[in-house]
Amino acid sequence: MDSNVLDRRAYSIVEMCLVLAIVAILLAIALYSAKAIRGVALAERAVNELTSIATASTRYYSQIGTWPATLSDLRREGYLAPGSSDLNPFGNPYVITGGNQTVSVSCVLPKGLVTTKSFGSEVVVVSQGNNDLVTITRSLETGTWNLKYEKKYIYR
Repeated sequence: MDSNVLDRRAYSIVEMCLVLAIVAILLAIALYSAKAIRGVALAERAVNELTSIATASTRYYSQIGTWPATLSDLRREGYLAPGSSDLNPFGNPYVITGGNQTVSVSCVLPKGLVTTKSFGSEVVVVSQGNNDLVTITRSLETGTWNLKYEKKYIYR
C-alpha cells in the first residue's frame, strides 16, 4: 500500500474545470441542434396540415358549392378529423380564404423554418418581421387531381 499520499498523481482543479467546460459546451451545442431540428419538424407538420386543409376545402367546395369559412365547417361536414386543431404546432391559427376558383390556406410560422426550395413551388413564403406567412393555394381544376404516372414499355 502506498503510504505517501502526496506522491500519487491526481487531477488538478484547473483540469477538472476545463473538462466540465468542454462537456457543457458540447451539451449546449447538442441541445441547440435538437431545438432547431424540432422546429423544422413542426414546420413540416404545419405545411402538411395546410395541404390537407386546402385539399379538404376544394372537396368541400365541389360538393357544397361555397368555400368553408372556418375549419369547423370542414369538421362538421366530415372533411377533417373531429379532433383536429384550429392552431398550427406553434399556436398560430390557420386561415382559409376562398376566391372565385381558388382557395388559399395560410398560417404564421417562425422565420426561416420553411422555404419554397424545401417544400416546392406550391408553398409561398412571405417574410413578416420575425415570422413567415406560409400560404398554399389550390384551384378547383388542379386541386383535386394530383396524378403521377410512370410510362413503362414492355419488350418481348
